Amino acid sequence: MPLGIKFGMNERTLIAVCIGINLLCTLLSLSLPNLGQFRLVATFVSVLSAIFSLLIWKVGFIILPFITRFLKVSEVRVGGFEIPPSQEVIIKNVGGIYYATMYVFCRFYESAAVGVEEQEAPYMDMWERAVASVNFPFKFCVMTYIEDLVKFREDVETNRAAAQLKLGREREKPRPDAITLDKWDREVARQNEMLARLSSGEKPLGTIMYCMTTAVGVSAEAATATVKSQVNELKSTFSNALNIEVLNLFGEDMKKCFEWDVAIPPSPKDLKASI
Repeated sequence: MPLGIKFGMNERTLIAVCIGINLLCTLLSLSLPNLGQFRLVATFVSVLSAIFSLLIWKVGFIILPFITRFLKVSEVRVGGFEIPPSQEVIIKNVGGIYYATMYVFCRFYESAAVGVEEQEAPYMDMWERAVASVNFPFKFCVMTYIEDLVKFREDVETNRAAAQLKLGREREKPRPDAITLDKWDREVARQNEMLARLSSGEKPLGTIMYCMTTAVGVSAEAATATVKSQVNELKSTFSNALNIEVLNLFGEDMKKCFEWDVAIPPSPKDLKASI
């Protein structure tokens, strides 16, 4: 049986452990200079722990589920919520009935109606039809915040310059590809439109979108299988009907969405620091 723990095994915990091992091995290697082999081993472990802590800091959301799955460790949270070793679902047992919840991230590549207001109504119709085709409850969450105007403008200008450069390179070819030319020409126009909207006083909004669904079962395995089926249906429905990509959330990303159901970061800076 998986081992239930009362503390959160997260990225910060593992980084702290790695830093502690690194410091301990460094001190041992410096305080015992006469033990050549031991000093070499301590130095190797110190370097290895430093590299591992860096990996966790960069891609801990990928590494942590593998660690918990290997150790068969489940995380038990306040309220009776359990996160199994796979860290892809949150389970709660209520009177012998198991509830399993999963989260997915929704990425909009660009607005379906950039610069064309007439396209907004058809897009909303597609959204309504997509929602109506799902026969189980789900929660679609959208968090918005005001972007840093100076940095946002710099990013738009950088993207425009990059698109102009690629467009110019394609035009210089002896036989430029019409599809590629059209692609980069549209990108330049889109960036120019965004700059025009910023110049007119419009404020850029950042958006984070995720979706949650819950299933029940007579066992944790049954509830998990059902909620995975629901998630697959959500992914296929919204990916096909709308211009979005739907990705499963697990590990720290899933836990953040679970926590955001209670309270969200109070400022844009805190929100960006948490993602």
